[in-house]
Amino acid sequence: MTTAMRPGWRSRWRRWRRDRPFAAGLLLGLGGLELICVSWVGLGFLRFTGTAGAASWTLGAVFVVSGVTTWHNPALRYFSGVLAAVLSLVTLVAANLGGLLLGFLLTAVGSALALAWIPRQAPSNPEES
Repeated sequence: MTTAMRPGWRSRWRRWRRDRPFAAGLLLGLGGLELICVSWVGLGFLRFTGTAGAASWTLGAVFVVSGVTTWHNPALRYFSGVLAAVLSLVTLVAANLGGLLLGFLLTAVGSALALAWIPRQAPSNPEES
């Protein structure tokens, strides 16, 4: 059996990635991990404890779950996109200026991409693809 007849892992990966808001989920997950890491590591000279540290962990976990949700259930992209957009604004106040602004920017752009993503339409004529 030739490789032209059997799709490889790269073609399966491309198909999986194109059928969902991949970049949105990636940015939401990275933004959530950034919020968690900033409060965890503390950057040596800044110790983020107390309510800001707890908010960073909680909001970071919500962003990671929101990113995974957009990947595994693209139909819920509006819910997770709106939730992430609102919570990204909350991070500016509650979670150390949005994880030193990087977490805020990642989650804000990720939520915008989740809201803007439109599923691909199947071609009406199979010969066109």
